[in-house]
Amino acid sequence: MMRKFFLFLILFWFFSINVSAQSFSRYKYEFYYGIGGTNLMGDVCAPSDANKLVWVNLFNTIGFVGNSGLKYRLSERQSASVNLSLGKLHAEDPKDSENYQNNNDRISNTFFTEVSIRYEMMIVKEQKKKTVYRMLGESYFKNINIPIYLFIGAGGLYNMGKFSQNSVNNSIVITPYSNFTFVIPYGIGFKTRVTNTSYVNLEFGLRFAFSDNIDYANAEKQWTGAGYPKSWYDQYQFITVNYIIKLKANKNGMPVIRTLFF
Repeated sequence: MMRKFFLFLILFWFFSINVSAQSFSRYKYEFYYGIGGTNLMGDVCAPSDANKLVWVNLFNTIGFVGNSGLKYRLSERQSASVNLSLGKLHAEDPKDSENYQNNNDRISNTFFTEVSIRYEMMIVKEQKKKTVYRMLGESYFKNINIPIYLFIGAGGLYNMGKFSQNSVNNSIVITPYSNFTFVIPYGIGFKTRVTNTSYVNLEFGLRFAFSDNIDYANAEKQWTGAGYPKSWYDQYQFITVNYIIKLKANKNGMPVIRTLFF
């Protein structure tokens, strides 16, 4: 009896490896799309404490984003992807708050397009469901895991919008503007399987931008006489929920688009 049991375990292990290898070779591409929120950390709505590096104000720095992309799996743990994000960045000086600066009631509303390429590394790999545990009477939830990945990349951000503030005579001055900057996206993501060929993920992404003009508040006073920037670069973050669909590869190694619908 014990010999049959161990023989079953060995056969099951070889079968799992074979299925995993076939799945990886067939589904090397992933298409994803999703929505989420943005947080802008610029000169507008900056904290009074200059040593504070991260801040979020629910009603004054939050915007929205939609994104989509195509991912190519380099190996079981590594992937490369191209990503497109569209949305709105918003910042507004709070009124009567000692924790935040309020310089002439500034408001920045800007719509953006971000294009980036990313490298991803899976640090917690997805485990295959082992039906043998259920056959032995053990709990199904004992074998559940949440894959976790880290990512970093490079890209560009183009944004255009309007900046407003009170003037000396207490009238509102509105200035249209646009800006382009290089960005470095990096962050962490968590995903869980929905079907054999689809996932849902939650992703926290930060952007290091090489510009202090995203909110326009410091655009006219970018440099001091000595040639050094007077303030930190503007930064922004994304939190997104995405739906991921695995795509089959054809004989030439290209993704089969019709697998998005069938």
